[in-house]
Order: sequence, then C-alpha cells, then structure tokens
Amino acid sequence: MLRHVNTPLCTLVVLALAAIGSGGCGDAADDGTAAEVARNVRVMPLETAPITQYFELAGPVVPVRGADIAAEEAGTVDRIDHDKGERVEPDAPLVTLDRRLLAAELDAAQAQLELQAYDHEKKEQLHAAGKISELELLRSAAQLAEARSRRDVARTRHQRAQVRAPYAGIVAERYVEPGELVAPGTRIARVIDPYVLKLDGGLTEREVAWMRPGMSAEVALEGLAEPRRGTVAWVGFEASMSNGKFPVEIHVPNEDLQLRSGAIGRARVARGTTDGMVVIPRDAVMPGDGIDFVFVVDRDRARKRIVELGPGQGLMVAVRQGLEPGELLVVRGQRDLQDGNLVSINERVAYGDGTAPDDPDVIRAESASTRVAGEAVR
Repeated sequence: MLRHVNTPLCTLVVLALAAIGSGGCGDAADDGTAAEVARNVRVMPLETAPITQYFELAGPVVPVRGADIAAEEAGTVDRIDHDKGERVEPDAPLVTLDRRLLAAELDAAQAQLELQAYDHEKKEQLHAAGKISELELLRSAAQLAEARSRRDVARTRHQRAQVRAPYAGIVAERYVEPGELVAPGTRIARVIDPYVLKLDGGLTEREVAWMRPGMSAEVALEGLAEPRRGTVAWVGFEASMSNGKFPVEIHVPNEDLQLRSGAIGRARVARGTTDGMVVIPRDAVMPGDGIDFVFVVDRDRARKRIVELGPGQGLMVAVRQGLEPGELLVVRGQRDLQDGNLVSINERVAYGDGTAPDDPDVIRAESASTRVAGEAVR
C-alpha cells in the first residue's frame, strides 16, 4: 500500500528536477556547466615611438658664487652704503668704517713721501757733482723707498676700512649696525651672485660614465610653469664618502631673478633616445618566475605574451621582443587575467601611457609630466 502511494510522488519530483535542469537556470550552458563571464578591460593600440632616457638629479638651487664679507680693519661702523636686498656692482662699497684716523695717517705718510722725494732729488744732483759719496746716495734712495711703502700701507688700510663687494650681485644679509665696533675678521655682509644658480646632485658609477660637461639639462622648480634650461658645468672625479655617488653640478641662468636661492630643483639630463620599438606603460607589465609578460586581446580572448624589455624612463618602457604594432595591449584589468580568459573591451585609450581623461588626478598628473617630457607618446 505504501509503494502505491509514493510512486506518483517520486514521479513528480523527477519531472520537476528534469524541468529545472533543462531550462530553469539562465546562466548555465547547454552542457550543464556555468557560462563564462567576460572580464572588463581597458586596451591601448600599440605603435612604435621614440623614448628618451634621462638622468635625474634633485637638490636645492644655490648661487654659484656667494661669500660672507669680513672686515679687514678695526673700527666703528660709520655708514651702510648698500643695505640688504640691494644690487651692487663689483667693488661697490657695502659698509664704511670711521676712517678719520686712517685718513690722517695717510696724509702724514704722503707728506713724508713728498719730502723724501725732494731730498733724494737734491742728493742725486750733489752726487753727480761729486760732493757726496755713493753710500749717501744709496741711503737716500732707501729712505725714499721706505717712505713710499709707508704711504702705500696707509692708503691700503684707508681703503680696507671701506668694505666692498667682490663681484656683481645682491646683498643677501647685513650683520652689523651703524655705531657698532668691529674687529678684523668680523662678518659684515653676505653677497651672492644670483644671476647664475647651481644645482648639486649625484650619480652612480654606471650613470656618471655617460655624463659630460656641456650637456643640456631641464630644471623644474616649484612655482615655475615651465622648466629652465641649464647646462652641466662640472662632473666630479671622486665619489662622495657619504653616499658613494659622484657629484654633478648644473648651472641655471637667472637673469630675470625669478629663481630663489634654496628652492628645490629637479634636473633631467637626456642620455639618449631610442626609436623604432613598441613603447608601453610599465604598469601593464606583469612579473613572474624571472620573466616579464603582458596580456593582449585576440578577438575576445586575453593572450599572455612574454616580453623582453628595453630601455625605459619614468612610466614608460620600450619592448625589444614580444609585441607588434597594431596589437591591443591590456592596460587595466590585466592583474585579474589568465591566458585564454574571455574579455570585454569597455574602453580604448589613445594616450601612450595608458591613462584616460577620467582617471584620478594623481595618475593623470604623473602621466602628464611624462608625456610633456616626450617619454610618453601617442
């Protein structure tokens, strides 16, 4: 009796399961397996383009010439001839000390020299007439030379009591006040030459082998819309003991005085340009087991490609082997791919760095700097 009751129930269950298996699930394939979900990716058409390699250095820009000027004579500060912030020409007075005593000493030495010169002239006449000996004439000549030396010393001391600029520049600092008593060696003022600034940086042993004086450099500083053109002025022959790098000095012209001493500058010196290779974003490259690979889209499938990388700079890198112009490189979404995955291209980009206009500002800013420099190409 129990078999008779349960048989129709079993039949209904079987029929219901069959109905579900045959068409009740919309995401199942005909063979009973789950349908493959396409992964969204961003792609970039590949093409050959030049890529420039740069040496990059960073550091403060400071004047090529700058010196603290000290007093050479003792005295009281009488006046400030050029104050802080003023431009000065070579030998222009900065600070004048009270020179009245020195002026009196100079006048006395000058008078003594004139007297000794007159006396020596008369003795030359007497010697010519045979009335004085050769020895007396020599003594007179020595006294004249001594008087001239005293006059020269007095004049030099009088001049040194007026502290002067060693070269054209700007008074960056003044250390004394009128009425202040100073001694020899006291700092009076600081003069800098702001018309040529220098950026000091360092390069490794491998990098410095390519660096030569006279090479052109681009120097970017905060607050300036455009980089300044500079020149490699000096390449060191001895590595620094602190960091093991060879010092490099880059000079930057500053005739308009738009650059301020102490500002941090970033200099780039072009090492060379490589052309004829496919150039891709570094972010598209995936490392694995000692090899580098990328993904390209072939029809609707992701294909893994092992690549040999060439020279690179910043966000971009050249590819020696593994990619061909015209292929579609996956530049977003590649980290979730495996070889043969079904993909859906939801975005194509034209920028060579793989970015798009609606990317976050940080990414766009980094990429824009690369494109402007010629490293990222279309």
